[in-house]
Amino acid sequence: MNLENAVKIVEEYGDILSEQPIKNVQGRLMSLLPYDKDTIKEAIKVELMYVGTAEPRDEEIFGTLQLSFLQLASFLPDSEVVPTFDVGNAIESEDVCQDYFQYLARSEKASSHILEQTSILVSELGKFCQDSGL
Repeated sequence: MNLENAVKIVEEYGDILSEQPIKNVQGRLMSLLPYDKDTIKEAIKVELMYVGTAEPRDEEIFGTLQLSFLQLASFLPDSEVVPTFDVGNAIESEDVCQDYFQYLARSEKASSHILEQTSILVSELGKFCQDSGL
């Protein structure tokens, strides 16, 4: 992938991160991504190589790219994203306690998935940076 395409992909992905900031650990809709995760990861790596080898290196941009790479873990299949808990609907339900318990259980599952995926991405990013001398 050339730098021009990488910049375009990362900018579009960055727009999604700005428009849909993660407010909790329940995840973001994967359908929001402008490209598949592997394409975005590759684009970020191309930019990391460019920024990481520039003199002087812009540490803020370098760190932002790394964080953007890791935030890919927060994008889950749409059916696995847990919507924000609606207190009003819960109070109107027949079993407030069970509704809240189910919400917390789904949230824990999503959070665990994101944590697991983030760990994988941390390893992948660390290996890439080490192998690339960044």
